[in-house]
Amino acid sequence: MSDPSITPPGREWGAHRYRHRLQLRWILLPAVVLASVVIWLAVRPHPWRPPSGSPAFAHCSLEGGLSAWCGHVAVPEDPDDPHGAQIFLRVAVLRATTRPADGALFFLEGGPGGPATEAAADVSSILGEVERHRDLVFVDQRGTGGSVPLACPDEHVRAADASAVTAYLRRCFAHLGGRPELSTTAVAADDLDAVRRALGYGRIDLVGASYGATLAQAMLRQHPDAVRTAVLDGASLPGVHVYEAEARNAEHALDAVLARCAAQPACRRADPSPRRDLTKLLARAPRHVTTETGEVVLSADDVASTIASLSETTAGAATIPYVLHAAAHGDYTPLGRAYTAGLGADLDARARLAMVWVVLCSEPWAASDPAATATAARGSYLAASAVARARLFAQACRVVPRGRVAEGSGAAVPTDVPVLLLAGSADPLDPPANLRGWRRAFPDGRLVVVPGAAHGVLDEGCVPSIVDRFVARGSARGLDLSCASKVQLPALQVG
Repeated sequence: MSDPSITPPGREWGAHRYRHRLQLRWILLPAVVLASVVIWLAVRPHPWRPPSGSPAFAHCSLEGGLSAWCGHVAVPEDPDDPHGAQIFLRVAVLRATTRPADGALFFLEGGPGGPATEAAADVSSILGEVERHRDLVFVDQRGTGGSVPLACPDEHVRAADASAVTAYLRRCFAHLGGRPELSTTAVAADDLDAVRRALGYGRIDLVGASYGATLAQAMLRQHPDAVRTAVLDGASLPGVHVYEAEARNAEHALDAVLARCAAQPACRRADPSPRRDLTKLLARAPRHVTTETGEVVLSADDVASTIASLSETTAGAATIPYVLHAAAHGDYTPLGRAYTAGLGADLDARARLAMVWVVLCSEPWAASDPAATATAARGSYLAASAVARARLFAQACRVVPRGRVAEGSGAAVPTDVPVLLLAGSADPLDPPANLRGWRRAFPDGRLVVVPGAAHGVLDEGCVPSIVDRFVARGSARGLDLSCASKVQLPALQVG
């Protein structure tokens, strides 16, 4: 991930957040293994055809060696012109282990800019119980992964340099070709429904994480009859300007981490004043730091952004007191490593995708007005960084084509579809406060808050089993959610 001024932190869902979980496997007796081999030889894998009989899919191997069925599904380039030009979206299907399947669950990746197919291994591990009875379907959103990605040239561009980023984007979009204005959330929702119909599924279940939860809400708004249930993990309601509120939410998340430290004797002894440590670091001149990957220069904004980046994950948040204490006392190496791993000085590959800029520069939830950001950020350790990012976007977005946005997309539309909302109480980006008023939007919904957890809780403790029971029943009514309040957090690092 690049500097948060370009790829706003936390809207990404992926390898940095969800960890592979080892799953127990049955140990088969030799005779059973032999019988399985014989059966496999008799019924060799053949191209799978979804229920409708078209299009054809073939066996494929995804990241992590995961076996799946993959293909490309044709959808209209412009959903408003269904008989016009077509584009092809990459789709991967993990078939339910019980046949026939009860239906399909579509996983919607975060970002924006994350290819869903690259998350298949993690999602299969987390939602293994769901996969027993439902196909898991992954669609690379148009403009990402294997679905007509429109990418800007690979150049070194400092992510914090507004003039350099603006000039780079101006050159890129002048020669890009294609129709980047159609790479928006509203169009992606139409794509999902087209894929659903092409694969022959009836009503589907959705799991959307972070930005994927934004896409899931667009699907609920535009195609409610196509959705059976929806799980929104790390979500905000459409009317919330996520980036304008980010600094305030980051402050609350940091308060939660430091309160945990103060309540634990070992952490309190190791770092008795982490807030004072942060204040010292933000007042210092830029510091040259040598890490295993080279030298980096950490400004005050870089320090603040790195702490915010660490707070996005529950595991990363657990290191914050140690990182602050070490840097405040002269050892910047842990802070430099965290900066290199989570941010970096140049635009990264995700921030070179045209669809990322079109979405962030066009959609109401991504609004980032400098004045509004400054007002909301006042008093936060992240204030200067958040305002700098807002100013960068105000300049850079002038050269980005305006994307197609659905009318009314800046407000939640009530739906009767059962919805399960998942949130971490210490989420710096999409905390429970960003869901205020959710009952009006989702009258048949439930909110699950994991105390102390950060951004994205789908893989935390008993949450996967809650999701499995919700999807199996098709309702959250009467669902026992009490185990979520007992999820164990990672121990705070003290040395």
